[in-house]
Amino acid sequence: MPTLSNPGKVVTALFFSIAAAFGAEEVALRSLVETEKNFAATSVERGIRESFLQFFADDSIIFAPEPKNGKRFYTDYQDKGRKLSWRPIFATIARSGELGVTTGPWELAKSKAEPAPIAFGDFLSIWRKQSDGSWKVIVDVGVDHERPGDLPAETKLQPPAELPANVDFDLARAALEKAEKILAEAVKEGAGKGILTAASDDIRVLRQNSFPAVGRDAASAMLSSDNGKMTRENSGGGVSVACDLVYRYGSYSAERGNATERGYYLTIWRMENGDWKIIVDLQKKAADHQ
Repeated sequence: MPTLSNPGKVVTALFFSIAAAFGAEEVALRSLVETEKNFAATSVERGIRESFLQFFADDSIIFAPEPKNGKRFYTDYQDKGRKLSWRPIFATIARSGELGVTTGPWELAKSKAEPAPIAFGDFLSIWRKQSDGSWKVIVDVGVDHERPGDLPAETKLQPPAELPANVDFDLARAALEKAEKILAEAVKEGAGKGILTAASDDIRVLRQNSFPAVGRDAASAMLSSDNGKMTRENSGGGVSVACDLVYRYGSYSAERGNATERGYYLTIWRMENGDWKIIVDLQKKAADHQ
């Protein structure tokens, strides 16, 4: 092993390289939030169709109600002058800086001339950085609910979770596969409790006609009574370059008494302290869509 002539200098250089990496992540996260805000402003200024076509990736996915290509959907979309506005109140990003998540409230008005909202809800979007450095939406879905009360004034920026040194990507992917299999079996015994077994302390749960449950306690209050036996079938998803942020979407079927509920889900996983945890879980009945 070669001798280090100035170990203090090496440590200092390492410190600044790490600090630079952390700074880059914050810059990327803030640029993601600004892009979301620009998207929302464009929607108000130029309309739903034009703004979505501008900010959606060519391979984007929406739920309408089943997963389908968003760019093709909005090419033929008629917004009829309706005014759709929203803002992000939560955002996070992968440590590799190219995959991000935003969520927050939306409201719909008949037009700019009639600005009184006629519908409310929350959106969940997944973004991917493009080769030119811009951000584009790759998955977008929303839920409806009643008019919300007071909401946070600022966007909560959640930095990437700390990762252990020398991450073995093969082991990380194997651990994710195991976590997903455990979840799949757990929700078959009880949908709500199954999701809670894999929930992060910071989980956000979005369900149709309900306000988002933020945090494990709120999620438990929402989900603990959901004893329906559920099966989920994955139909798509993606993973960050750093293998620390993953999204999955697909269809679900839940037996609730004598009725069968069918719909679609979007689940976002994050690596936390070596374990995969769910940070966002959204479900939407097949009959409910925007």
